Amino acid sequence: MNRLMLGSLAAALALGLAFSGPGLAAPAMKKADCLQCHGPIEKLTALPPMYETDSGKINPHKYVPHDSRDLAKFPECTTCHTPHTMPPPKGFKDKNANVEYCYSCHHNYTFQKCSGCHK
Repeated sequence: MNRLMLGSLAAALALGLAFSGPGLAAPAMKKADCLQCHGPIEKLTALPPMYETDSGKINPHKYVPHDSRDLAKFPECTTCHTPHTMPPPKGFKDKNANVEYCYSCHHNYTFQKCSGCHK
């Protein structure tokens, strides 16, 4: 290939990447990104129970990771939540949070203490 062809190919590739839209993966959201608007973590852990489970309503933020206040021990927000667009749509509420992360330990699909099932 000559230089002109390589230059054109590089320009076409750059334009394709710049305008490819949803075909490319968005940068991964991190806790710090989410907590800029939704934090601090103490605010989330203090919320009243809002997530309906077989055991009743719970606030998963309060129990992940089991009453810890250490932000480093909290999983990434995207473990349970799907990131929204920026700015979020007017009136947006995430009503589809996924608590499968919790069920990796709470295998009986309840939010009881382990001692409630394991003696």
